[in-house]
Amino acid sequence: MFKHNTDTQLEQSPTMPLLASGRKKRWSYSSLFFSLFFFVPLILSLPLGNAVISFNVLAYTLFVITYLVAINKPQHQLPFYIAFISALGYITTYSNPGGAVLFGFVAFICGYYYVMRRSLLIMFFVLVSLAALQLYFIKTNDYFLLAAGINSVVLLGFGIMERKETLHQIKESQHAASLRTLSAIAERERIGRDLHDVAGHTLSSISLKAQLADKLLSKSNVELAQQEVRALAELSQSLLSEIRHAVSDIKQLSLTDEITKNKALLMEKDVSVNLYIDDDINQHISAMEETQLALIVKELFTNTLRYSNATYVTLSLKLLQVDTPHPSYTLEYHDFGHLDNVNKIKEGNGLKGMRERAASINAQATMTFSSHPGFTFTLAPNTHKTPLFTKR
Repeated sequence: MFKHNTDTQLEQSPTMPLLASGRKKRWSYSSLFFSLFFFVPLILSLPLGNAVISFNVLAYTLFVITYLVAINKPQHQLPFYIAFISALGYITTYSNPGGAVLFGFVAFICGYYYVMRRSLLIMFFVLVSLAALQLYFIKTNDYFLLAAGINSVVLLGFGIMERKETLHQIKESQHAASLRTLSAIAERERIGRDLHDVAGHTLSSISLKAQLADKLLSKSNVELAQQEVRALAELSQSLLSEIRHAVSDIKQLSLTDEITKNKALLMEKDVSVNLYIDDDINQHISAMEETQLALIVKELFTNTLRYSNATYVTLSLKLLQVDTPHPSYTLEYHDFGHLDNVNKIKEGNGLKGMRERAASINAQATMTFSSHPGFTFTLAPNTHKTPLFTKR
């Protein structure tokens, strides 16, 4: 029941991501290449009058402009653009059967933005109108209806499949967000339990010791009261130490979780991420090292999201020496973006922060900026001094 309701809500959702956004952007723009079939019947019918050619070129130009605007508009503004593209298709078919191509783009937009029942209803009326055109106005072209129908049905199917895939991604994103919320709630409850376990018994003992010291003082038994006060001091110091230890555990970040979370964020932006990480890395690093590495990785991914135009990044984290008291490791991050003004790049707070975090775990951070790959970050054991910030 819950699954059915969730799917129904998603399917009826009025807000689909724009066709000109995310990974759909590339296909939505490149698909205009297929619209060039609009000119095939004109080329096959040459020579034609200047008026016919000019009219069709103008109509095609208006279609391209309208389509590019439409894929950047929210769903509630689409009916006008769909109607205008359809009108261009109807008008151009009188002089050019290639106008059937335009109905395919209408079908794709409808299949993506509207629920299946509505998109099928729209395309039914479009196909009926095309049949009427074939029967009463375009009697000289026996293949117009067939070409228009196949084109519209195929692209409608592509639109419907793209809608389903997008809805699935939205559902997965919502599920992941719910898991993060539940995880945060569980973490808060765990912290509460840990603090209660740490502080509850000790605070009860402190309260009893304080009451006993008060009674001893009221009976002028100063020596025993002083013993209780000293015990109070020891208990408070012990409690402070335990709370600091508990807070230290809370502050520790998971390197694996940070990599997984930020990889998902990059992939949502259509950035491919390749990871090369030793499986047992967490078993050979301390809690402090894991926290600092997690923060460095977070800053690296964040910089790619904010400033880079990369479509591909790699992250490598390898152990060098395991059978030693202090195992060593290397971290390499390559952002395969393009930098035009390498010499104008300045080291900001984010880069300084990564360098300082590396120093806190006795490692050396090296950052290199170049035209391609745009950015390379290397973390290695701090055995000798190397340049921290280079450009080439």
